[in-house]
Amino acid sequence: MLTTPNQHSSRRSLQHAGEQLRQQYARHRCSAPFWDAYHQVQRELVAAFPERQAELCNRLAVFAQRLGAVEKAQLLELADSEV
Repeated sequence: MLTTPNQHSSRRSLQHAGEQLRQQYARHRCSAPFWDAYHQVQRELVAAFPERQAELCNRLAVFAQRLGAVEKAQLLELADSEV
């Protein structure tokens, strides 16, 4: 499967975001500092890739679920342009 440069860049950014969140969760668990970091990472990703906003937010939510920060991730509906 071929990816566009923008998809590759967003994937790399998402991997970096995951590492940041993993570190924050290890330090703070589910406390306010973790959620502050989560929202900061989310804002940065959406600012860099606004056309993939819902997809990136969903991926972060699922990541938070896998970390154990939430029991069940609440996902956004994808826009037609993101499908």
